[in-house]
Amino acid sequence: MTYEAFKKELYRNLRAQEVSKGKQVMLFEKGGVFTDEEQITIIRLINLAGYGREDTVVREDMLCVVWKNQGIVSMLHWSVRPIYERFKKEGWQGVLPPMAAKMNQSGRRTDDASVENYVPEREHLIIRPLHYPYDREELEDGICWRFGDIALVLYLLLHDSGEEFLTMKVNRDMAQKWDMTDEGMLTNALLNTCAKMPPRLYYGTDIRFRYDKDYGVFMPGEKGKRIAIHPDNKREGLRGYLLTTTRRLNGAVALFYPGVKERLAELLGGDYYVGFTSIHEAVVYPALHKVLPQMKAAIQRTNIMFDRREMLTNRVYRYSSSRKELIEV
Repeated sequence: MTYEAFKKELYRNLRAQEVSKGKQVMLFEKGGVFTDEEQITIIRLINLAGYGREDTVVREDMLCVVWKNQGIVSMLHWSVRPIYERFKKEGWQGVLPPMAAKMNQSGRRTDDASVENYVPEREHLIIRPLHYPYDREELEDGICWRFGDIALVLYLLLHDSGEEFLTMKVNRDMAQKWDMTDEGMLTNALLNTCAKMPPRLYYGTDIRFRYDKDYGVFMPGEKGKRIAIHPDNKREGLRGYLLTTTRRLNGAVALFYPGVKERLAELLGGDYYVGFTSIHEAVVYPALHKVLPQMKAAIQRTNIMFDRREMLTNRVYRYSSSRKELIEV
């Protein structure tokens, strides 16, 4: 069987598996162009895990399985070429059972909340942002992505009642039992966190104790009350914007969700500055406003005044829309 015929047959066989019921199976072919927002998000996450770049280029043929459980999104993905090489040696018997077992294992649930018996259900993994220099010793055995002195750290969500939110940092010893790569765990955790706590953008002057979760919507495809931004108005954004999540809990992570940085550049008409006033939120200003010195001073003052455990960083960043990256300024 040729490789081209194999990948299409693999896609059909995987969809026919019993453990695929209720799950969405997708084949992303190398060089393909996609416009669906869900597919673009998945491709970004795969590239972030495999190549360290959050882009929408399909670099190799990939099979992906996505499903939802109680509102949390989970994902598995495989590169097709290595599976084909295994198929040539072992046939379908060497290919489909391991893939089906992986989907079955990831789809199981357990009522035992103990770490020793924890089944690596990807929907329980989330990301929390921490100030790396302050938490350096604690993070020595942790798993994280680093952005300067910002650490996006892997945590296990043990309990979430809506009011109580109990997490545990994932350490190396714990993760070794799960047979998952660091990148795979972090990527799925970021997707889970985004699904559980979607990003929200508010006016800098709109200070409230509590926000409606359907207010402040700004990403494509979401329903709710959208924030109105007019980039042609030279005074637009002069008072800044507040970026966080629906829960306003660990909300600084919202900037690192797939597509958020690019969407902000689109809304604000180009480059913008970002400063983190705590682990729970970020302030954003269009770069056309000369507010950099004031931003730095305000953030440093805030970090001095409040609990050090709430601090994320003293640094201020500029998002370059042309380079599509965050640059310290």
